[in-house]
Amino acid sequence: MKNTIQRSFEIKDYRIPKTEFGDFWMTFETREKLKTKITYVPENGEKFTALEVKSVIEEIISKSKYFKENLPENIKVEVLFKNLSNDYYNPTENEIPDFEFKDMDEISVLFYFIVDYYI
Repeated sequence: MKNTIQRSFEIKDYRIPKTEFGDFWMTFETREKLKTKITYVPENGEKFTALEVKSVIEEIISKSKYFKENLPENIKVEVLFKNLSNDYYNPTENEIPDFEFKDMDEISVLFYFIVDYYI
């Protein structure tokens, strides 16, 4: 069935170099919408510098593109950077929200996998 979300990716697919997971949760909001909540923290236990935040965001954007490329065409991917912006990033549209890069303790992200239309 292509009209339901039947799989997600493995935890390793969400990993980013020089980070650890503070939180990692997957929840089906409906059978057509999967939410993956991840909090990335620095592996050294300190804060992310503004430059490291920018690098992590670039990695997350790259991962969202990878996810989109490996899903059926009717599954949409959206990313919400909870503590950076209220705007969603969609790898299909590739419009990156404006971010103010600053030192941060953690980066909270929501990946949404949504059945966009029915086949």
